[in-house]
Amino acid sequence: MPLPTIPPAIESAELSWHGGAPKSKRLGHAYFHPEKGLEEFRYDFIEHNKIPTRFSSITEAGSFVVAEAGFGTGLHFLAIWQTWQAWGPSHAATLHFVASERFPLTLQDLKKALSLWPELSDLAEELIASYPPLVRGTHRIVLAGGRVRLTLFFGDTHDAWNTLSFKADAWLLHGFEPVITPESWQKPAIRETGQHSKPDIPSTPVPAAAVIGAGIAGCLLANNLAHRGYAVTLIDAADEPGSAASGNLQGAMYVKLGVEFNHQTELALSALTFSQRYYAPYRDEYWHPTGLIQLSWSDTEQSRQRRFIERNQYPEDLLYPVTRREAEALTGACLMSGGLWFPGCGWLEPGKLCKSLAVHPSIRKVFAYSVKQVEPTQGKWRISGAGSDNPDIHADQVAICAGHLTPQLIPGSGTFRFKAIRGQVTYLPEPLIDSPQAVICGARYLNPAYGPKGEQLAVIGATFDLNSDEPDPTTESHRENIRTLSSMVPNILCADMATGDIPEQLAGRVGFRCTTHDYQPVAGPLCDAQGQEVKGLYLLTGMGSKGLTYAPLLAEFVADQLTQQPCALPTSLAKRLATGRMRQPNVAS
Repeated sequence: MPLPTIPPAIESAELSWHGGAPKSKRLGHAYFHPEKGLEEFRYDFIEHNKIPTRFSSITEAGSFVVAEAGFGTGLHFLAIWQTWQAWGPSHAATLHFVASERFPLTLQDLKKALSLWPELSDLAEELIASYPPLVRGTHRIVLAGGRVRLTLFFGDTHDAWNTLSFKADAWLLHGFEPVITPESWQKPAIRETGQHSKPDIPSTPVPAAAVIGAGIAGCLLANNLAHRGYAVTLIDAADEPGSAASGNLQGAMYVKLGVEFNHQTELALSALTFSQRYYAPYRDEYWHPTGLIQLSWSDTEQSRQRRFIERNQYPEDLLYPVTRREAEALTGACLMSGGLWFPGCGWLEPGKLCKSLAVHPSIRKVFAYSVKQVEPTQGKWRISGAGSDNPDIHADQVAICAGHLTPQLIPGSGTFRFKAIRGQVTYLPEPLIDSPQAVICGARYLNPAYGPKGEQLAVIGATFDLNSDEPDPTTESHRENIRTLSSMVPNILCADMATGDIPEQLAGRVGFRCTTHDYQPVAGPLCDAQGQEVKGLYLLTGMGSKGLTYAPLLAEFVADQLTQQPCALPTSLAKRLATGRMRQPNVAS
């Protein structure tokens, strides 16, 4: 018997193979008939439920949701996706597939099982390329350029239906026969199925949406909504996207996972794995998955990593501990310690990505527009500009993604628990540093040198200035970055730099991170002072220095809510993002 797994890992399916087809050792039941499985499913579900007709009748920016108790090999999902390809509407619309799986297949078994169906090979390859690591909880997988979204819950079906937010148009409940898995047919499961079933509601006109802020969060959200069929107005005070904190030449994409696997750690892990999948199509364009080492660079960090390894079990495709020699081989740098190696992480060119995301026929860009006020008027939202040359903009829904400027734009009274933290990065010409091959993280991060030949720069980031609002780079901040990097990786700088001899013309950049009182992001509908949701107004901010990692998933989550489609996050994690917690409590005088 295999040893029990430790969270966040989850037990995989144990299979035997008969005639090339997989069979569950635990349940003694085949996943599908190797010759008739696909044909039977098409007849029993797709034809009987008139799925082609229902797909073709979906309105602009609409969606169709299928839910399945038991994802198995994904065969049913691929068959429905194939039907969506053939019969889905030509306009923008989204197929959602929500599924639970207590014992997910390993990637190797998934490949072997789906290889039996050559007619689905193109779709199977895309699913396999985005298949999540075997860790518990909710995984959102975006496929077919955003026309298909798979929400895959690794865990018990009852847990899935109790924590996921969705309404299904059609159900698949016959993965295994009731006599074999009777718990799937007990009364609680029937009740949960009813609670998650969509009522027959007539379609409504597609709302117009406005996104304030064209940093990484705002551009991701605007692009997400545009692909779902929404008309989006993207607004920013700068002249182009990615001009504020998201405008750095490079940014490291990583999170620091907690020693305890709690909700905070689960949110960070979900964001990490989603962002790795999201950025994959931009590989070698704006995304550089070089791998990333989190060094055990101090006694404190060494102790933390030891406890982390003892108390958690992560798949090695996510992370694993390495010795100093192994870390040096992976990074190509002379190091003083080992650490945790994240093979799927790396660095991003955020400014370039923002500009790319903003290019979509459904996104109207309004730049050099300083927002003065956001207020409700006649059932819509009016966005007023600061000058006469900034005419009012009207929208049905507004998302404020303005970083540390967000509190100034929230309508109504009250104060909010946001704070701006200055961060300065330092650009080092390659001759001044022994550039690594991968990202090195500790008290600072160091990215590999990049750029045109002879002009390559490595980025050190970033200071954490709680009490400074200086917008320009300073020599002292450059010195702090270099001093901290030298203490972490002593042999990586040239001799003069290591002794504090800072070139006068050393370049860098300043950005202001938006953080919250509890250092957790804010995403979702705005709540008023009474805790009631304000219709049509959303926030997406407060990601601090981890915006490149958190923003893709949280933009997906806010887009789900704004479009009233299945949520990418379970309720336990959505609560951690709730906007109401940002209101400053009234203090009696």
